[in-house]
Amino acid sequence: MKKQKKYYTFFDALIINIFTFFAVLLLWAIIDSVDLFNPLDDFFDNFDYTDLYYSELRHNDMVPDTDIFIVNIGHLSRAELANQILTLQKFQPKVIGIDAVFAEKRGMEDFLLKQALHSNNNIVMGGFGVFDEEDEDQAIGIIKSDPFFGDLPVGHLEFIADPTIVREFDKFIKFNDTIINAFSLEIMSKYDEEVFLDFAKRKTKTELINYRAGYHPYIIFDYEEVNDTNSNLEIIKDKIVLMGYVRMFEGAATDTTDSHFTPLKRSEYGYADTKGIEIHAHILSMMLAKNYIYKLPNWINYLIALVICQLFLMWLVYYYVHGAKLFDILSKPIQFLLIILVLWATFMIFAKFGMKIDMIPSVLTLVLCIEVLYLYEETLELFKIDSYLTQKFNYTKDERIKNFRRIIRFEFIRDRFKRSRKRI
Repeated sequence: MKKQKKYYTFFDALIINIFTFFAVLLLWAIIDSVDLFNPLDDFFDNFDYTDLYYSELRHNDMVPDTDIFIVNIGHLSRAELANQILTLQKFQPKVIGIDAVFAEKRGMEDFLLKQALHSNNNIVMGGFGVFDEEDEDQAIGIIKSDPFFGDLPVGHLEFIADPTIVREFDKFIKFNDTIINAFSLEIMSKYDEEVFLDFAKRKTKTELINYRAGYHPYIIFDYEEVNDTNSNLEIIKDKIVLMGYVRMFEGAATDTTDSHFTPLKRSEYGYADTKGIEIHAHILSMMLAKNYIYKLPNWINYLIALVICQLFLMWLVYYYVHGAKLFDILSKPIQFLLIILVLWATFMIFAKFGMKIDMIPSVLTLVLCIEVLYLYEETLELFKIDSYLTQKFNYTKDERIKNFRRIIRFEFIRDRFKRSRKRI
């Protein structure tokens, strides 16, 4: 008696899984290369599930960070800015970071500004990296304040927009033998060296920004409020003060100067919602709280997608054989619920552990895997191949030989397009 072969769901599921990944790659290549799909391509480029976490799911009742304060400098002249710095120094902040570059000399008021910048050894200036046109990641220099203002600590002010939303920043930029820390890191090196070293030891050059929640995450003083008689400024003693552009003057409408799109999405009308100086504040808050985001490598994201899809496919293959009558009814709702469950689990992991998992590969494979299963099963039937999916057909040797002849003669194609004739 001929021994009956055993078939396993794992192998059929694995083959379908592999073909599903190829289907995802093909679909992605088409979307990326065909101009017709540019809107869809832009959507995927800008989409990040953590944006929903920041804009909708985080608590908005968090109190402002009392270690970091922002001073709006508007469009002050250099002489007025010098007066602001001298006034702030009277309230003894530990560090003052100035989000401005004085690349050119402008006359007598420069002497006042220079004097203010050197009134205490707690000033950090901003600078902008100069990058190679052919390789945007390669710095070739830095634009900073004129040497007239002295050799002050400098941090680079750039963020990384991917492609329009700011989610990351470079901890440092390097050109020749020169390393320029990020503006926020240079400030932290003066404020708390232990926190600075802890953050600097992290192996990644690029860091994700863990934005702080709340409608008003930071206390902002307009330049009209910065004077000797304002006792509210006593709160900045031994704290970090960031001087940068927020608005033209106290009570002015929001404008687009130095505005960036962020995951916070505070604008109801879809405009850039966060000033550069505020983003630096968010980075500093993240470092002080050691509330870092851990981004999984791409290969782990793909492995997670492979495992999740494999488990789902093993159930699908089994149910396709043993529950065929209800397969079409139940498979799609269960597929939808599984996608929701995967996204929910991802949110929870990000919220509890600060671990960012890219679930787009998992979601795409889950979306396509059922269609690939149908195609795979049709292919098995066409070629009369034994497997777990086709074990009930019990193909004979003669059937396989006959079918093989039909295939090499392309009869199975001709049969589909063969005209039916009938006598009348």
